Amino acid sequence: MHEQESARVVLVDDEPDLLESCVRILEDEEISCIGSTDPFEALRMIRALRPEAVVTDFKMPGMNGVELLAAIKGEFPEMPVIMISAYATIEGVVEAVKSGAFDYVTKPFSPDQFVITVRRALEKSRLVNENDMLRQKVREDFLRNNFVGRSRAMAQITQIITKVASSRTCVMIQGETGTGKRTAAMAIHVHGGRDGAPFVVVDCAELTKERLLAQPPAATIAGEKAGPEYFFLAAEGGTLYMDGVDRLAPHAQAQLARILQNKGADLPGRRESAPLNARVICSTDADLKGMVNEGKFRQDLYFLLNVVNIHIPPLRERTEDIPALTESFLAAMAKRDGAEPTTVGNDFMRILAEYHWPGNVRELMGALETAVAGANTNELTSADLPDNIRRQGAMRGMTYKKARESCLGEFEKDFLENLLYTCKGNITQASENAGIARMSLYRMIKRNNLAGMVSHEREAEKAKGAGGGGMDGNDEMENDDGNNDPNEP
Repeated sequence: MHEQESARVVLVDDEPDLLESCVRILEDEEISCIGSTDPFEALRMIRALRPEAVVTDFKMPGMNGVELLAAIKGEFPEMPVIMISAYATIEGVVEAVKSGAFDYVTKPFSPDQFVITVRRALEKSRLVNENDMLRQKVREDFLRNNFVGRSRAMAQITQIITKVASSRTCVMIQGETGTGKRTAAMAIHVHGGRDGAPFVVVDCAELTKERLLAQPPAATIAGEKAGPEYFFLAAEGGTLYMDGVDRLAPHAQAQLARILQNKGADLPGRRESAPLNARVICSTDADLKGMVNEGKFRQDLYFLLNVVNIHIPPLRERTEDIPALTESFLAAMAKRDGAEPTTVGNDFMRILAEYHWPGNVRELMGALETAVAGANTNELTSADLPDNIRRQGAMRGMTYKKARESCLGEFEKDFLENLLYTCKGNITQASENAGIARMSLYRMIKRNNLAGMVSHEREAEKAKGAGGGGMDGNDEMENDDGNNDPNEP
């Protein structure tokens, strides 16, 4: 039969009459199909056309149905395969179903029985394809939502993640604290199709000698120690993420190097010697190569871990990503809180772009959380930002003198507010505690509009025998002659 460009079903039977009959039954039901009397030719057609289902005879010369089933499942595990058999071979067909065949029909069979079985196989194939598409969308959405930005660096990182995700290659992720190293590791895990498997996180700084000798949780293999071996076993089929690998103790480095060198085949508790199926991703904010040169990190372990290297630059080196990150984080917060999306003013975004972000993306997320929590309107302004970020933004373009005056002014007001609060507005006590002359303190309070925090002391002074001619805080500030006190800061 002629091969066509596409077919939903491929049929295989060494009896031409039965094959022609099956093709005609499916075509009458408007199910596109193609058939072959040669199982080897049929396998070539299956590889080229990727049909939604296969129907094959059980007993054929050269390659029987069970052998064809094994070949198909080896390349296309989810493809449903239907067996056709005579009553004499029914036991063998049942065994084939146990080995992965979708279903079987026995000769002679009615057209309705045949069509119903094929339609069930096609429905299964449709559901599998829909699930695959949904999983792929989830993976793509994870990358799109977590690696936001227009910078060339982020585009390259996304490209590397997409390329290496489906392999078992070790990946080392480098970058400053807060740049998103764990998120990158999770993206590799999800995009590589391991999202349904374990993602085991190990803080390498905690792998002390005591931890290595400690008994693992009860759910682990009895008698094993909670060292690198345990974590590999826990991550089988998924990903082992080793955070801060530069902080691994020397004995743990040696154990890890041995496991990676042997591909986990000799791990205690394994029932077979096949290589362990656990993807290893590590991260560090240190110069690991420099540590190798200084003898602080094993060279063999470095090369075993650093097969693929991903460097995530600090946020200050990719400021063009800040607007997109801000929009993405604000939208995620609004969705989380069931609130209307928050917008940002020009001054707000300007300060975000000019700030140096020592805490990187993590600090940006925290700043936006603070801004949203304290905002009075749905549009964020610079006043909603944390003080340290706002102050640095306000100093942009200032001369040294102006910037110094601005910082000192903010400091003075904060200091006075805390002082008056602590002393409950008592000027005498505040003056003594701060080591500032009383009149100087009054002038500073007046300059910062904090007179409302000062308590009246006249009655207290009378009780102490200070006389009735004293003035309360407001009187002294109102009668201030403006003379400078040598003790005033």
